Amino acid sequence: MPIHDVGYRGWDGERTSTFSRWSIISATGIKLAAKSRWVRRILFVAWLPVMYWGIGFFFVEKAISSDSEAVSIGLQAVLSDAFAMFPHIEDLKSSFDSGDETRIRKDVWRWLLMVFFRYPQAILILFLIGTVGPALISRDLRSRAFLLYFSRPIGKLEYIFGKLCIPSAFIIGVTTLPALALYMFAILMSPNFSVFWSTWDIPLRIILATFALVIPVSSVVLMLSSLTQESRFANFSWFAVWALGHGAWLTIVVATSIQMERPPVAPEVLNSSMVKNWSSLSLYNSMGSVQAWIFGFESFSAIWRAALALFAITATSLVILYRRVSAPIQV
Repeated sequence: MPIHDVGYRGWDGERTSTFSRWSIISATGIKLAAKSRWVRRILFVAWLPVMYWGIGFFFVEKAISSDSEAVSIGLQAVLSDAFAMFPHIEDLKSSFDSGDETRIRKDVWRWLLMVFFRYPQAILILFLIGTVGPALISRDLRSRAFLLYFSRPIGKLEYIFGKLCIPSAFIIGVTTLPALALYMFAILMSPNFSVFWSTWDIPLRIILATFALVIPVSSVVLMLSSLTQESRFANFSWFAVWALGHGAWLTIVVATSIQMERPPVAPEVLNSSMVKNWSSLSLYNSMGSVQAWIFGFESFSAIWRAALALFAITATSLVILYRRVSAPIQV
């Protein structure tokens, strides 16, 4: 029995817009990654710090609302003793000394959110993206899925952007959303809604700080994933990049502390020109410095090396990623 009309046929269904084709890749990747039990566990743990930071916002607002003099004495003593190791704690002293309730509230909120980004969430992102990211490109290389992707009207840039959105979505889920939730909680704990008009810039700072985290992290993990067909090698490389860079910076910190005869966590050591100049060796420190500038605790002249390092790392990663994605379909 003959078979008729074999070959290409017209498509009568609804076509997807060119500008939304990347979303199919992103949605599929997010669903596949969310099936992992470890990913779900990390996402759960990533929201636990919100409770502790929420308690911090609660006590800060209670202290501010009750007595501005208590803020200047009590909060200053607590933060100076308990959080002396955290960056830019000394920047809050002038706010406490001013006795201005609006200024104290805004500066303490910004500082708490900056620390929230830099410590619990940044460390959790290291493990979350280390679980999600390494297989995103290497799995396609191993299974030859490029033949399926590029046999359809999907360009290389659409494919790359769709893949970049997968780790970005998880980062936003454990940084931007919790930070905005903390901000809303702080607004609800404040005396009246007029506090929003004096702190309206904080949500914008949260979004900008997220971009400073999302763009380099997503670029680096996808670049590493594109260099090998084995995701375990990309996974090892991901943790090695963070560990080696931060280890090199810690070596400089220890050497400086020995020279200055001070503990490594002493502000004099961490704020020394030697440590500051070489902090861009660490991807973690570079992102932390840029975020500190975004939250208003650093000048651009102090963080330009970190910003330049992040730009160079991101640009190099994207170029390598594009070349690796293009290689399988080169004639």
